[in-house]
Amino acid sequence: MKTNECMKVLAKHRGDAVVICALGMAANEWWAVTRSEDSFYMHGGMGFAASFALGLALSIPRTPVWALNSDGSLCMNTGCLITEAGQQPRNLKHFVVDNGCYQTVETMPMVNQGAADYAAMARAAGIRQAITVDDLAELDRVMPEVVAAEGPYFVRLRVEPEPDYQRAPPANYEGPEMKYRFGRALEKKLGIKVFGPRGF
Repeated sequence: MKTNECMKVLAKHRGDAVVICALGMAANEWWAVTRSEDSFYMHGGMGFAASFALGLALSIPRTPVWALNSDGSLCMNTGCLITEAGQQPRNLKHFVVDNGCYQTVETMPMVNQGAADYAAMARAAGIRQAITVDDLAELDRVMPEVVAAEGPYFVRLRVEPEPDYQRAPPANYEGPEMKYRFGRALEKKLGIKVFGPRGF
């Protein structure tokens, strides 16, 4: 299965989840499919999407939070799995797009390409619900269970590397503008106060 196809299935089952995307292909393809402004696109911090999502999940425990991570970003911060397991956030789902390469830098192969089992790593860290899905129909079938289950829940999405990948256009904003768009979207969506009168 391909990343764009996976994102379409995830978007179909998203419901009210707030989504945090790892930089690169996960962020670009989620934006290409959804144009979602109540998602955060981690364009400048490789490895931090899962930690951001965990912090957000703990601060808004009644709202579903999804981390759309990548194998490259997960490998830069595998400690996030132990932290997630330690916190046991009931509203957090952690998806990892695993294509075995760094897609946006000319498909440079991942270290230990194809041999690392990220779902097994998540279970070993203490996340009891951790699965691997490598078929689009199967993903569509299991998503209602994933959405309905209490977290933390870890889903490894085995997708094809795409050597001829034409980069999907990323969100056309970043930095402070992304912060404010996301924060204001959450204020509207959740009826909460994110920014004070001076904008922070």
